[in-house]
Amino acid sequence: MAFRITTNGLMRSYRTSLGKVNAKVYDTMERVQTTRNFSTSAEDPAAASKAFQLRRSYWRAQDHIDNTKYLLNKLQMGWSSTDAVVDGDGHVPSLDAISTSLAAINDPIGGGRVLLGRDLIEKAESVVMCMNVRYNDEFVFAGIDGMNVPFSWGENGELLYRGVDVSAAEGTEDFDKLQKMASETGYVDVGLGLEEDENGDIIDSSAFNSSIAGIEFLGYGLDEDGESKNLAVLMNELGNILMDCDPDTGEYTGGGEVRANTLARKILDSVARVQEQHVALSSKSEYLQVNLEQLENTQYTLNEEIADLEQMDPALSVTEMYWAQYCYQAALKIGNDLVSQTLFDYLK
Repeated sequence: MAFRITTNGLMRSYRTSLGKVNAKVYDTMERVQTTRNFSTSAEDPAAASKAFQLRRSYWRAQDHIDNTKYLLNKLQMGWSSTDAVVDGDGHVPSLDAISTSLAAINDPIGGGRVLLGRDLIEKAESVVMCMNVRYNDEFVFAGIDGMNVPFSWGENGELLYRGVDVSAAEGTEDFDKLQKMASETGYVDVGLGLEEDENGDIIDSSAFNSSIAGIEFLGYGLDEDGESKNLAVLMNELGNILMDCDPDTGEYTGGGEVRANTLARKILDSVARVQEQHVALSSKSEYLQVNLEQLENTQYTLNEEIADLEQMDPALSVTEMYWAQYCYQAALKIGNDLVSQTLFDYLK
Protein backbone atom coordinates (compact mmCIF):
# COMPACT_ATOMS: atom_id res chain seq x y z
CA MET A 1 0.00 0.00 0.00
CA ALA A 2 1.53 3.29 -1.10
CA PHE A 3 1.24 6.47 0.90
CA ARG A 4 0.96 9.79 -0.83
CA ILE A 5 3.31 12.46 0.48
CA THR A 6 1.64 15.80 -0.05
CA THR A 7 3.38 19.14 -0.27
CA ASN A 8 1.53 20.47 2.78
CA GLY A 9 2.39 17.40 4.81
CA LEU A 10 6.01 17.66 3.82
CA MET A 11 6.15 21.33 4.73
CA ARG A 12 4.50 20.74 8.11
CA SER A 13 7.02 18.02 8.89
CA TYR A 14 9.87 20.26 7.78
CA ARG A 15 8.70 23.23 9.86
CA THR A 16 8.37 20.98 12.91
CA SER A 17 11.88 19.62 12.46
CA LEU A 18 13.28 23.07 11.76
CA GLY A 19 11.65 24.41 14.94
CA LYS A 20 13.28 21.68 17.00
CA VAL A 21 16.67 22.39 15.49
CA ASN A 22 16.20 26.12 16.08
CA ALA A 23 15.20 25.47 19.70
CA LYS A 24 18.36 23.39 20.11
CA VAL A 25 20.43 26.33 18.90
CA TYR A 26 18.90 28.68 21.47
CA ASP A 27 19.30 26.04 24.17
CA THR A 28 23.00 25.61 23.46
CA MET A 29 23.47 29.39 23.28
CA GLU A 30 21.86 29.73 26.71
CA ARG A 31 24.16 27.06 28.09
CA VAL A 32 27.17 28.94 26.76
CA GLN A 33 25.95 32.11 28.47
CA THR A 34 25.00 30.51 31.79
CA THR A 35 27.47 27.56 31.70
CA ARG A 36 24.75 25.46 33.38
CA ASN A 37 24.14 21.81 32.61
CA PHE A 38 20.42 22.29 33.10
CA SER A 39 18.08 25.22 33.61
CA THR A 40 15.06 23.39 35.03
CA SER A 41 14.67 20.29 37.17
CA ALA A 42 12.70 18.66 34.38
CA GLU A 43 15.81 18.53 32.22
CA ASP A 44 17.69 16.32 34.70
CA PRO A 45 15.58 15.44 37.80
CA ALA A 46 18.28 13.33 39.47
CA ALA A 47 21.00 15.97 39.11
CA ALA A 48 18.60 18.74 40.12
CA SER A 49 17.62 16.88 43.30
CA LYS A 50 21.25 16.31 44.25
CA ALA A 51 22.11 19.92 43.44
CA PHE A 52 19.30 21.14 45.71
CA GLN A 53 20.62 19.03 48.58
CA LEU A 54 24.12 20.38 48.04
CA ARG A 55 22.91 23.96 47.91
CA ARG A 56 20.85 23.48 51.06
CA SER A 57 23.99 22.23 52.80
CA TYR A 58 25.90 25.21 51.39
CA TRP A 59 23.32 27.71 52.68
CA ARG A 60 23.27 25.99 56.06
CA ALA A 61 27.07 26.18 56.21
CA GLN A 62 26.82 29.90 55.42
CA ASP A 63 24.43 30.38 58.34
CA HIS A 64 26.89 28.56 60.60
CA ILE A 65 29.74 30.73 59.32
CA ASP A 66 27.76 33.92 59.97
CA ASN A 67 26.90 32.76 63.51
CA THR A 68 30.48 31.76 64.21
CA LYS A 69 31.89 35.06 62.94
CA TYR A 70 29.47 37.03 65.10
CA LEU A 71 30.32 35.02 68.21
CA LEU A 72 34.03 35.17 67.46
CA ASN A 73 33.94 38.96 67.15
CA LYS A 74 31.90 39.19 70.34
CA LEU A 75 34.36 37.01 72.28
CA GLN A 76 37.35 38.84 70.89
CA MET A 77 35.81 42.13 71.97
CA GLY A 78 35.28 40.66 75.44
CA TRP A 79 38.80 39.29 75.53
CA SER A 80 40.32 42.63 74.51
CA SER A 81 38.30 44.38 77.20
CA THR A 82 39.31 41.96 79.94
CA ASP A 83 42.87 42.07 78.66
CA ALA A 84 42.90 45.74 79.65
CA VAL A 85 41.88 44.57 83.13
CA VAL A 86 44.40 41.75 83.41
CA ASP A 87 47.37 43.40 81.71
CA GLY A 88 46.48 47.01 82.47
CA ASP A 89 46.87 50.04 80.23
CA GLY A 90 48.52 53.44 80.30
CA HIS A 91 46.26 54.69 83.09
CA VAL A 92 45.50 51.69 85.32
CA PRO A 93 48.05 49.08 86.48
CA SER A 94 47.76 45.39 85.63
CA LEU A 95 46.42 42.79 88.04
CA ASP A 96 49.94 41.42 88.43
CA ALA A 97 51.17 44.87 89.38
CA ILE A 98 48.34 45.22 91.89
CA SER A 99 49.17 41.79 93.31
CA THR A 100 52.84 42.74 93.68
CA SER A 101 51.89 45.93 95.48
CA LEU A 102 49.53 44.07 97.81
CA ALA A 103 52.27 41.61 98.70
CA ALA A 104 54.21 44.52 100.18
CA ILE A 105 51.25 46.21 101.82
CA ASN A 106 52.76 45.97 105.31
CA ASP A 107 56.00 47.76 104.52
CA PRO A 108 55.18 50.84 102.46
CA ILE A 109 57.36 53.91 102.25
CA GLY A 110 55.65 57.07 103.45
CA GLY A 111 52.32 57.58 101.73
CA GLY A 112 52.64 54.50 99.53
CA ARG A 113 49.45 53.04 100.97
CA VAL A 114 47.46 56.09 99.93
CA LEU A 115 48.78 55.83 96.37
CA LEU A 116 48.00 52.11 96.33
CA GLY A 117 44.51 52.85 97.61
CA ARG A 118 43.94 55.28 94.77
CA ASP A 119 45.17 52.69 92.26
CA LEU A 120 42.81 50.07 93.72
CA ILE A 121 39.78 52.36 93.48
CA GLU A 122 40.68 53.30 89.91
CA LYS A 123 41.23 49.65 89.08
CA ALA A 124 37.82 48.75 90.51
CA GLU A 125 36.22 51.40 88.31
CA SER A 126 38.22 50.18 85.33
CA VAL A 127 37.09 46.59 85.93
CA VAL A 128 33.44 47.63 85.99
CA MET A 129 33.82 49.72 82.83
CA CYS A 130 35.54 46.87 80.97
CA MET A 131 32.80 44.48 82.02
CA ASN A 132 30.26 46.83 80.44
CA VAL A 133 31.81 46.64 77.00
CA ARG A 134 29.49 46.33 73.98
CA TYR A 135 29.65 44.59 70.66
CA ASN A 136 27.09 45.50 67.99
CA ASP A 137 24.90 47.25 70.61
CA GLU A 138 24.93 44.12 72.77
CA PHE A 139 26.61 44.03 76.18
CA VAL A 140 29.14 41.21 76.02
CA PHE A 141 29.14 40.25 79.72
CA ALA A 142 25.41 40.61 80.39
CA GLY A 143 24.51 36.94 79.92
CA ILE A 144 21.39 36.53 77.80
CA ASP A 145 20.20 40.07 78.61
CA GLY A 146 22.54 41.81 76.20
CA MET A 147 20.37 44.90 75.79
CA ASN A 148 20.84 46.18 79.36
CA VAL A 149 24.05 47.30 81.07
CA PRO A 150 25.31 44.47 83.32
CA PHE A 151 27.22 46.29 86.10
CA SER A 152 26.42 49.49 87.94
CA TRP A 153 27.11 51.03 91.34
CA GLY A 154 24.17 51.35 93.71
CA GLU A 155 23.18 54.35 95.80
CA ASN A 156 24.99 52.97 98.84
CA GLY A 157 28.16 52.08 96.93
CA GLU A 158 27.24 48.43 96.37
CA LEU A 159 28.02 46.82 93.03
CA LEU A 160 24.97 45.59 91.12
CA TYR A 161 24.74 43.01 88.36
CA ARG A 162 21.55 43.51 86.36
CA GLY A 163 20.11 45.28 89.37
CA VAL A 164 21.10 42.67 91.98
CA ASP A 165 23.77 43.17 94.65
CA VAL A 166 26.73 40.94 93.71
CA SER A 167 27.56 40.50 97.41
CA ALA A 168 24.27 38.80 98.30
CA ALA A 169 24.49 36.05 100.92
CA GLU A 170 23.78 32.44 99.98
CA GLY A 171 20.22 31.40 100.71
CA THR A 172 18.75 34.81 99.94
CA GLU A 173 16.50 35.60 97.01
CA ASP A 174 19.15 37.86 95.50
CA PHE A 175 21.75 35.10 95.64
CA ASP A 176 19.36 32.72 93.87
CA LYS A 177 18.92 35.34 91.15
CA LEU A 178 22.68 35.72 90.80
CA GLN A 179 23.17 31.98 90.62
CA LYS A 180 20.51 31.68 87.94
CA MET A 181 22.02 34.51 85.89
CA ALA A 182 25.50 32.99 86.21
CA SER A 183 24.27 29.69 84.74
CA GLU A 184 22.22 31.12 81.86
CA THR A 185 22.62 29.52 78.46
CA GLY A 186 22.08 31.04 75.05
CA TYR A 187 22.78 28.34 72.51
CA VAL A 188 23.77 29.21 68.95
CA ASP A 189 24.03 26.77 66.06
CA VAL A 190 27.61 26.82 64.76
CA GLY A 191 27.51 23.53 62.89
CA LEU A 192 27.92 21.10 65.79
CA GLY A 193 24.69 19.22 65.16
CA LEU A 194 22.19 21.09 67.36
CA GLU A 195 20.48 18.10 68.97
CA GLU A 196 17.90 17.86 71.74
CA ASP A 197 17.62 15.27 74.48
CA GLU A 198 14.48 13.33 75.41
CA ASN A 199 13.27 16.30 77.45
CA GLY A 200 13.53 18.73 74.56
CA ASP A 201 16.60 20.47 75.98
CA ILE A 202 19.52 21.26 73.71
CA ILE A 203 22.53 19.01 74.26
CA ASP A 204 25.48 21.14 75.38
CA SER A 205 27.97 19.58 72.99
CA SER A 206 25.74 20.16 69.95
CA ALA A 207 25.70 23.98 70.14
CA PHE A 208 27.78 26.89 71.40
CA ASN A 209 26.74 28.72 74.55
CA SER A 210 26.95 32.42 73.71
CA SER A 211 26.00 33.62 77.19
CA ILE A 212 28.88 35.24 79.10
CA ALA A 213 28.05 36.28 82.65
CA GLY A 214 30.26 39.00 84.05
CA ILE A 215 29.78 37.71 87.60
CA GLU A 216 31.47 34.48 86.55
CA PHE A 217 34.55 36.61 85.88
CA LEU A 218 34.48 38.90 88.89
CA GLY A 219 32.75 36.59 91.36
CA TYR A 220 29.54 36.89 93.35
CA GLY A 221 28.14 36.01 96.77
CA LEU A 222 30.01 35.84 100.07
CA ASP A 223 32.80 33.53 101.20
CA GLU A 224 33.01 31.59 104.47
CA ASP A 225 34.18 34.73 106.27
CA GLY A 226 31.23 36.76 105.06
CA GLU A 227 33.39 38.75 102.63
CA SER A 228 32.38 39.53 99.07
CA LYS A 229 33.85 37.30 96.37
CA ASN A 230 33.70 40.07 93.79
CA LEU A 231 37.06 41.49 92.74
CA ALA A 232 35.81 45.03 92.09
CA VAL A 233 34.04 45.18 95.46
CA LEU A 234 37.14 43.94 97.29
CA MET A 235 39.42 46.39 95.49
CA ASN A 236 37.09 49.31 96.11
CA GLU A 237 36.79 48.54 99.82
CA LEU A 238 40.51 48.03 100.36
CA GLY A 239 41.22 51.15 98.32
CA ASN A 240 39.05 53.25 100.63
CA ILE A 241 40.80 51.80 103.71
CA LEU A 242 44.22 52.64 102.28
CA MET A 243 43.10 56.08 101.19
CA ASP A 244 42.27 56.81 104.85
CA CYS A 245 45.85 56.07 105.90
CA ASP A 246 48.11 58.91 106.99
CA PRO A 247 49.47 60.46 103.76
CA ASP A 248 52.90 61.03 105.33
CA THR A 249 53.54 57.96 107.47
CA GLY A 250 51.15 55.45 105.93
CA GLU A 251 49.70 54.64 109.34
CA TYR A 252 46.24 53.07 109.37
CA THR A 253 43.38 54.96 110.96
CA GLY A 254 40.54 53.37 112.87
CA GLY A 255 42.26 50.01 113.24
CA GLY A 256 41.98 49.10 109.58
CA GLU A 257 45.23 47.14 109.34
CA VAL A 258 43.75 43.73 110.10
CA ARG A 259 40.89 44.19 107.66
CA ALA A 260 43.27 45.53 105.01
CA ASN A 261 45.43 42.40 105.23
CA THR A 262 42.35 40.17 105.04
CA LEU A 263 41.06 41.97 101.96
CA ALA A 264 44.51 41.88 100.35
CA ARG A 265 44.66 38.08 100.63
CA LYS A 266 41.18 37.70 99.19
CA ILE A 267 41.99 40.06 96.32
CA LEU A 268 44.98 37.91 95.40
CA ASP A 269 42.73 34.84 95.22
CA SER A 270 40.15 36.75 93.18
CA VAL A 271 42.83 38.01 90.80
CA ALA A 272 43.87 34.44 90.08
CA ARG A 273 40.26 33.53 89.26
CA VAL A 274 39.87 36.47 86.88
CA GLN A 275 43.11 35.54 85.13
CA GLU A 276 41.84 31.98 84.70
CA GLN A 277 38.57 33.26 83.23
CA HIS A 278 40.54 35.46 80.87
CA VAL A 279 42.48 32.45 79.60
CA ALA A 280 39.26 30.45 79.28
CA LEU A 281 37.74 33.23 77.14
CA SER A 282 40.79 33.11 74.90
CA SER A 283 40.39 29.34 74.55
CA LYS A 284 36.76 29.80 73.47
CA SER A 285 37.85 32.30 70.84
CA GLU A 286 40.48 29.90 69.53
CA TYR A 287 37.86 27.13 69.38
CA LEU A 288 35.54 29.33 67.34
CA GLN A 289 38.41 30.30 65.03
CA VAL A 290 39.16 26.63 64.32
CA ASN A 291 35.46 25.94 63.83
CA LEU A 292 35.22 28.85 61.39
CA GLU A 293 38.10 27.50 59.32
CA GLN A 294 36.49 24.06 59.19
CA LEU A 295 33.17 25.54 58.11
CA GLU A 296 34.81 27.59 55.37
CA ASN A 297 36.63 24.49 54.12
CA THR A 298 33.36 22.56 54.11
CA GLN A 299 31.63 25.33 52.20
CA TYR A 300 34.46 25.44 49.67
CA THR A 301 34.13 21.68 49.10
CA LEU A 302 30.36 21.96 48.70
CA ASN A 303 30.81 24.76 46.19
CA GLU A 304 33.18 22.60 44.19
CA GLU A 305 30.66 19.74 44.14
CA ILE A 306 27.88 22.11 43.08
CA ALA A 307 30.03 23.50 40.27
CA ASP A 308 30.92 20.01 39.04
CA LEU A 309 27.26 19.05 39.02
CA GLU A 310 25.64 22.20 37.66
CA GLN A 311 28.34 23.89 35.62
CA MET A 312 29.04 22.73 32.09
CA ASP A 313 32.50 22.44 30.61
CA PRO A 314 32.91 25.69 28.60
CA ALA A 315 34.69 23.95 25.72
CA LEU A 316 31.97 21.32 25.51
CA SER A 317 29.16 23.88 25.64
CA VAL A 318 30.73 25.95 22.84
CA THR A 319 31.24 22.83 20.73
CA GLU A 320 27.60 21.84 21.18
CA MET A 321 26.47 25.36 20.24
CA TYR A 322 28.49 25.35 17.01
CA TRP A 323 27.22 21.87 16.15
CA ALA A 324 23.63 23.01 16.73
CA GLN A 325 24.20 26.04 14.50
CA TYR A 326 25.72 23.80 11.81
CA CYS A 327 22.68 21.53 11.96
CA TYR A 328 20.40 24.55 11.73
CA GLN A 329 22.22 25.87 8.66
CA ALA A 330 22.06 22.42 7.08
CA ALA A 331 18.32 22.27 7.79
CA LEU A 332 17.83 25.64 6.13
CA LYS A 333 19.73 24.45 3.05
CA ILE A 334 17.63 21.30 2.84
CA GLY A 335 14.53 23.47 3.19
CA ASN A 336 15.63 25.69 0.34
CA ASP A 337 16.16 22.66 -1.89
CA LEU A 338 12.86 21.14 -0.83
CA VAL A 339 10.82 24.30 -1.40
CA SER A 340 12.44 24.97 -4.78
CA GLN A 341 11.72 21.44 -5.97
CA THR A 342 8.08 21.41 -4.92
CA LEU A 343 7.33 24.79 -6.50
CA PHE A 344 8.96 23.72 -9.73
CA ASP A 345 6.93 20.55 -9.75
CA TYR A 346 3.77 22.58 -9.07
CA LEU A 347 4.46 24.95 -11.95
CA LYS A 348 4.96 22.07 -14.35
